Amino acid sequence: MSTEQEQVQVRFTTQQTQYAVSEAAMLLPSNIKKDGLSEIVNNLLDIDSPIPFDFLIDGQLLRTSIVEYLNANRLSTENLVTIEYVESMLPPTPLTAYQHDDWISSVKGHNGLFLTGSYDNNVRLWNSTGECIGTLMAHTDSVKSVAFGQVTDATATIFSAGLDHTLLGWEYSLEQGTDRLMYECKGHKGPIESIAVDSQNKFIASASADSFVKVWTTTEPTEDEPSETSETPKKRKKTEKTDGRKIKTKAITLEGHVGGVNSVTFDKLDSNVVYTGGWDHSIRSWDVEQQVNLTTKNCEKVVLDVDYSSNAKLLATGHSDNTIRLWDPRSEDGSNVKMSLRGHTAWVSSVCWSKSSEYALCSGSYDSTVRVWDIRSREPLYTVEAEDKEKKEKVLSVYWDNDKILSGGEEKQLKIYSAKA
Repeated sequence: MSTEQEQVQVRFTTQQTQYAVSEAAMLLPSNIKKDGLSEIVNNLLDIDSPIPFDFLIDGQLLRTSIVEYLNANRLSTENLVTIEYVESMLPPTPLTAYQHDDWISSVKGHNGLFLTGSYDNNVRLWNSTGECIGTLMAHTDSVKSVAFGQVTDATATIFSAGLDHTLLGWEYSLEQGTDRLMYECKGHKGPIESIAVDSQNKFIASASADSFVKVWTTTEPTEDEPSETSETPKKRKKTEKTDGRKIKTKAITLEGHVGGVNSVTFDKLDSNVVYTGGWDHSIRSWDVEQQVNLTTKNCEKVVLDVDYSSNAKLLATGHSDNTIRLWDPRSEDGSNVKMSLRGHTAWVSSVCWSKSSEYALCSGSYDSTVRVWDIRSREPLYTVEAEDKEKKEKVLSVYWDNDKILSGGEEKQLKIYSAKA
């Protein structure tokens, strides 16, 4: 009997109760794929406007026909197949692009505000209408990372760091449209590659090419903190400070990486835990208070970026072998990659989980694409290509901001896409 004539017994189930149908078994052609299954579920629901659905067998997204899936997994077409269906995530659609003068190294979003760091040494704050409402100028070299601290109706706390070895804390008045440089965190002896603020906005962590990770409080000091390294702090400050900035030197230092640290992120549920990745091919978790390296996970390639999902309880890491790896930070095993996601054709420079889904994440790569993933499938759900595919302008940073994905890189544009997970 040919594959086309075979039938398979299936039953549909869903956790989205508004779309529930009868779970009674039915016979379907075994070569049916996602679109055909979606049509059947829509017919069973009897609704006016069809809804696109995705389908899972044993927790894996169906990307082939049912019979191809069963054969690949050595399962019989004679058994009853339970298929779970979920509403599909729509493809990212371009909303707008904000032009910059130079490469964009870092992008962040917060309730209609967008933050960018650039190789022109500047930090920019944008509103949702595309207006640059603030340009923060104090860095003396390229900005590599930006982050929002506490944001109220009146003010936004902003952090930035870069190749000038400094981490700066800013207060921006949303009412007045003015910025104030609150302080400079001083202590790193190399470029700062990545910064992250904890979920309580009490701490900021910085990862540097000097192999150290430092954790600072976000509170503004009332006066300069004495330098631990300089014998003549007054003289040094007098020559270096030209804009009245206060100097913070007190920080917890996390030591253990061998070589530069490329990325740092806080555990969203525990501000005492940070995760880092670097050139030494390791992903590390740290107890900040105790200054202890809790676990070290090793892989074959450089770690370029790290992000933690409080929904999935997983770390996603981007690597120089074009691969995204998922890890369970609670596991004691030093090399337990839970899953590898492949599809990029160059270094994966940036990864960011959706805030609303335990399955969705986005990635940016030197291959000039942004990709959206559902970790129930090893292939990307969607790939957003650059406008000029020939140029291969690197994507350096992505950020999933609620129902939007932000990206920036060598194209010199902050690109914003609609993307609801």
